[in-house]
Amino acid sequence: MVKTFLLLMVLPVFLSGATIEVKVLGLVCSSCGIGIKKNLIKTKKVEKVTFNIEKHLTYILTHKNNTLTDKEILKAIKRAGYEVSTINRQL
Repeated sequence: MVKTFLLLMVLPVFLSGATIEVKVLGLVCSSCGIGIKKNLIKTKKVEKVTFNIEKHLTYILTHKNNTLTDKEILKAIKRAGYEVSTINRQL
């Protein structure tokens, strides 16, 4: 039982790709995030996008074995009408 529980907790980490933290200038409400998320998902490399509106941060979780370049991130966010301040990659 414990082994099954641990496997279920750890498995999503191995099935997902990298997490990328992007500071987006102008990200001030959840409505702003809709356009950003839509354009990032269009790359077909993104599994999930979440936001911390208070800190103007976008968190991008890529599909496993997919590399989302800084250039692709900048292009997608610019297409949504926003500007990137910083990009930090987490493993």
